[in-house]
Amino acid sequence: MLELLDKLCGAVVSLPLVLVYIFVCDRERAKRKWGWMALLTLYLNAMYIVIGVPGIQYIHWDPTLNLIPFQDFSASNITGMVLNAIMFAPLGFLLPACFERYRRWGRTLAAGFLTSVAVELIQLFTFRATDVDDLIMNTLGTLVGFLLAKLIFRHRTAVYRGRKDWLELTSVNIIILLVIVFARYPLMEAILNLLKL
Repeated sequence: MLELLDKLCGAVVSLPLVLVYIFVCDRERAKRKWGWMALLTLYLNAMYIVIGVPGIQYIHWDPTLNLIPFQDFSASNITGMVLNAIMFAPLGFLLPACFERYRRWGRTLAAGFLTSVAVELIQLFTFRATDVDDLIMNTLGTLVGFLLAKLIFRHRTAVYRGRKDWLELTSVNIIILLVIVFARYPLMEAILNLLKL
C-alpha cells in the first residue's frame, strides 16, 4: 500500500497540472489528445520515480560513472539492459500518439536519447549509477516503441498538427520533474498523517 502511494503521489499533482497546461497552451490538442497526454504523463511520472528521481531533501552529489559500453555481460547486467529497453519502449509508442512531430523515427529517437541523457544526468545526484549502457538501451527501447506505434498508427493520417510539439513535451517533462522533486514527499507525508487519524 505504501509503495503504491509513493508511486501515485507525483501523478496526483502532475496529471491535472499537465492537462491544464495543455488546455491553456493548446486547446486543439487538449480536445483531441487528452487521453494520450494523460497516459504520457502517468508513464513519465512512473518512469522518473522508478529511475530514482529524489525529493529535494534527498538530492546529493554521488556520481558513479561507467563510460565504457558493454563491458559487463553478467546475467544481472543483461537483465538490467533488457529492462531499460522495456522501460523506454512506452516513450517511443506514446510520442507519436501525442505529437505529430514525433511520427518520424529520427525525431522520436532524438527525444528518447535526450530523455535518457536527462535521466543519466539526474542519476549523478542519486544513489544510482550513470551508465552508457543504459543510454544505449533506453534509446533502443524508444525505437522499439516507435516501431510498434508505426504498426498500429500507420494507416491513420494526422488529424492535428502541432507547431510547438517539442516545447510542449519539454514543458510536460519539467512539470513532472518539479512535482516529483518538490511536492511528492510532502504530499505523501500529508496523506500518511491523514490516514493515521
